[in-house]
Amino acid sequence: MYLTKRQKQIIELTKEKSPMTSEQIAEKLDLHVPTIRGDLRLLTAIEILKSRPKVGYEFSQMPKSSLNFEELYDSSIANILKKPIFVQVNTTLQECVNILFLKDSGSLYVVDDNKNLLGLISRKDLLSVTVNNADTDSMVASMVMTRMPNLITVTSDMTIIEVGKLLFQHEVDSLPVTEKENPRQVVGKITKNRIFQYFVELGLRYEN
Repeated sequence: MYLTKRQKQIIELTKEKSPMTSEQIAEKLDLHVPTIRGDLRLLTAIEILKSRPKVGYEFSQMPKSSLNFEELYDSSIANILKKPIFVQVNTTLQECVNILFLKDSGSLYVVDDNKNLLGLISRKDLLSVTVNNADTDSMVASMVMTRMPNLITVTSDMTIIEVGKLLFQHEVDSLPVTEKENPRQVVGKITKNRIFQYFVELGLRYEN
């Protein structure tokens, strides 16, 4: 449930003093009663406030299912990263296929000996190559990967909403997470599924 700044102010006022008439609440907010009437109606409907005829409004309780949207969207991705899977530039295409399915992963990160990011191979890349090429036995990762600097990377201090927008904007299932000081050093990956899992876990926590 998203609450506006004014609705939150009304809640705080009724927490401090209950009951309060609509006139008293409006006066505290330096507003007119018609301006806050919709807010009072909503807060009463979702049972945060109780309305007592000829007495006023009093604080009841915050619903258990009321999500903290700041926590939901503005938290950094640092605590929900997934472990990246690395391959070398000379890893064969067949090895890449085997690793993807054995690890049940959607992407592989191609790195050099110092773990510097060189490129990315997705399931879609592998599918496209195997369908369109009769002979893939001699192909290696470097021939299939999307190369730097054409990759979109993120850092672990970015928020879930920032990263989510990038995932949808670029129509990809995952993004490499790199060090802020060194955009070629991979520290993890973030996926659409991991963000969805986070939303579900947080929702269950509030529900309970």
